Amino acid sequence: MDQKPVIQYVGQFYVYGSEVQARKKKEHKPVLPKAPRTGVQHCVYVDPVAVCGIAVAVLMLVVLAVGAFQLRAAMQQYNAQSEQLSAIKRENARLEHLYRTSLDLEAVQAQAEKLGMVPAEELEHRELVVTVGQTPEEPTAWENFLWFVKGLLNGVDESRAEVFTDWEIGSVS
Repeated sequence: MDQKPVIQYVGQFYVYGSEVQARKKKEHKPVLPKAPRTGVQHCVYVDPVAVCGIAVAVLMLVVLAVGAFQLRAAMQQYNAQSEQLSAIKRENARLEHLYRTSLDLEAVQAQAEKLGMVPAEELEHRELVVTVGQTPEEPTAWENFLWFVKGLLNGVDESRAEVFTDWEIGSVS
């Protein structure tokens, strides 16, 4: 049996190295040599988050390319429609000018007189005078509120009371 080594202390402190023991050699089992590999194999470890990031980037690139092609097609269609609109506007302006310049007012007046039109100067004129009575001013909401408060505190104002009684009597008949 091995003896325990003696630990030396100087005062209250441990003296370094006083407990060191010699290592015992372990017996090694015989190890067979590894067989040489016939094919070269390399293992590459890939981070799954990085793979997902690359996949999302490729997907965004495809979406961007499709959007660019759609935008190009929409711009071509817009330009074609714009050219068609300008051609239609030019044709409309030409036809409107032709309509306004080809109109003969004297021929139109002769045709109208043939059909029985009478000039406005030859017609007799009548004047009617209509008078509209003034409606009494209605009190504002603020005046109604003040009248209500005065009625609570002082009683009913006689001038306003007549208006309300006339209204109530008129509505009954």
